[in-house]
Amino acid sequence: MTPFPRSVINSMKANRFVLFLALALGALFLSACGTPVSASWPGLAASEEAAYLATGPYVYAVRLEDGEELWRFPEKADGKLQFYSNPVLTNDGLVLLGSSGTGHNFIAVDAETGNEDWSFTGAQGAWQASPLVVDNFIYAPNTDGFLYVFDLNIEGDDKLAWSLELDGPLWAMPATDGQYIYVTSLDHRLHAVDPQTGSVAWTLELDGAAPGTPAVDADGMLFVGTFGKSIQAVDTSRRAIAWSIPTEGWVWGGPLRVDDVLYVGDLEGNFYSFNSSGKPDGEQFQPDGPILASPLVIGEQVIFVTENGTVYAAENGTDPKSLEKMEGKLYTAPVAAGDLILVAPFQGEFLLVALDQQGKQAWTFTPGN
Repeated sequence: MTPFPRSVINSMKANRFVLFLALALGALFLSACGTPVSASWPGLAASEEAAYLATGPYVYAVRLEDGEELWRFPEKADGKLQFYSNPVLTNDGLVLLGSSGTGHNFIAVDAETGNEDWSFTGAQGAWQASPLVVDNFIYAPNTDGFLYVFDLNIEGDDKLAWSLELDGPLWAMPATDGQYIYVTSLDHRLHAVDPQTGSVAWTLELDGAAPGTPAVDADGMLFVGTFGKSIQAVDTSRRAIAWSIPTEGWVWGGPLRVDDVLYVGDLEGNFYSFNSSGKPDGEQFQPDGPILASPLVIGEQVIFVTENGTVYAAENGTDPKSLEKMEGKLYTAPVAAGDLILVAPFQGEFLLVALDQQGKQAWTFTPGN
């Protein structure tokens, strides 16, 4: 079993959301010890034709046109499989699924049929983070502290090319600037992995656990949200912290970079916008609850969601406006699908809701028996 970092345990004393969060995290870590996981918020992704929703024992493919179920994986529930991380699509038509169940399965299924193409069961922990796909390589972090790298060009079922042990549980999807693969850990570290050598090129200490995906710009800057209540900018050429901005609460979701502006929310329920130099870009906004998920840009709007189930949209530096209030809680990042905004409520009436850009409901999805 992978233990919590001591700093994370000592700081879990905030509010009602943190209590829920602690239970959710504990359930996932217990899965590494052979204990069944409890329900958690769902994972979500989309292609041009379908949405892919990971929620508990199943992953559903849902047609974007009308919200009808296309397939589910597996066809029958398997007690060793539990899906909560965001699915990821590859260029050759596969959907990558990481299980938080006791089998520690990493599975590639056909996006059209839902049939399994290949799988890997060599990890020792839960697949909490989504993988990063670069060309034919898949960089998949696991809570056992290893980065597993798969090569889609390898024939057969065993596509593991190499693995690399890093410090601490890995919860965030990696990012890349084309040179390094950047992986954050719950042990306060940012690792720059050289994909050519399969080794760590350099490591940097952050001010807290970093469970969100870093944002990368073309000028060699990396932006990370932390449980140290900050946004930290890393100058990758100097391999050093360029600046750090305090936030009022923990930052779970990675920041969104749009042009020269960073958007991010915290668990105290604040929504921030900064320019890439770390200066505020507009007024800090406080919506109706904690913000767990990363924001989304669609058209001219920046979309973000709150624990209280509200979908907000900000446009051209104006104060965000409420688009829709959902039944249930919103912890999963919204996803763009053409002109639609997809949201996946936790413990709501529907598993998936599609909104247009004005917030009008296009369709909802509830699976049949």
